[in-house]
Amino acid sequence: MYLNPFITIIKENGEKIMPDDKVFYTAKPVRKRVSKEEFDRFIENYPRPLTYDVTGICEPPAVSYNDFKLANRWPYSIVASTHIYDDDPKGYYYEPEEKRSYIIIENYQELFDSKTGYMA
Repeated sequence: MYLNPFITIIKENGEKIMPDDKVFYTAKPVRKRVSKEEFDRFIENYPRPLTYDVTGICEPPAVSYNDFKLANRWPYSIVASTHIYDDDPKGYYYEPEEKRSYIIIENYQELFDSKTGYMA
């Protein structure tokens, strides 16, 4: 069995399966939309090192914050995500605050405590 870059597991017999979050942890991630202030506080107070990743395939570009001690592979390592917004109303990536998206994984410690030890 091997993992390809599209997060599909291909067994030796050729059967394709999509792994789920239980590969890395047994608890189910609880995603929560929060305000920018809550998001910034979450990032600032997160207990382990975070690595950010910017994806330019969408507009505005997306940013994910990853805990690679939780899971050593994206997207299972994501504990927070947002977009790169422009605060200037005339800016290309401007969105009013009420339309902006700030997402955190609310139960990150529960996920960490339920790690399976699987390493991709």
